[in-house]
Amino acid sequence: MIRFFLILVVFAFIGLSCQKEEKAEKKDLHKYILVDKNSNPIPLPEDKLIVVNFLAYSCSSCMKELPIIKKVLREKGFREKFKFIGIVIDSDKGDFSDPDFPIYPGHKQNFVRFPVPGTPTTYIITPKGKKLVIIYGAVTEENLRKFLNQAIDKAKRLSAKKG
Repeated sequence: MIRFFLILVVFAFIGLSCQKEEKAEKKDLHKYILVDKNSNPIPLPEDKLIVVNFLAYSCSSCMKELPIIKKVLREKGFREKFKFIGIVIDSDKGDFSDPDFPIYPGHKQNFVRFPVPGTPTTYIITPKGKKLVIIYGAVTEENLRKFLNQAIDKAKRLSAKKG
């Protein structure tokens, strides 16, 4: 009987300790700007602005927009200033076939920081996660260039205030 009781105590302790680890992991997610489906932080550059595009593989506007985003972000004026991160919301599979334009399967924590009322939704953020521009819906080349330039201007004003 005592042995049975000790086994129960050990299992209860293990269960409590696992629950504490799970809660700690959930709290830690808040310190990351973006996480993948497995709660791993998505690596972000420290020296570029980030274009975070929330998309769905089932969204025709999203699929039409991706080549536009890729084309504009490869242009000389934007190539060295921006990093693209795609977050897919309707699949557990990402697409890493183009290392310059990785698409990660999303995690619900991302939607706490970056609400997505529909797809595509694009945020242009600083390396620390400050939102500079929010774009709802698909963009044209001309509009995307305008939004990227707005983000550059806002980032310059932010760094001037700090300096």
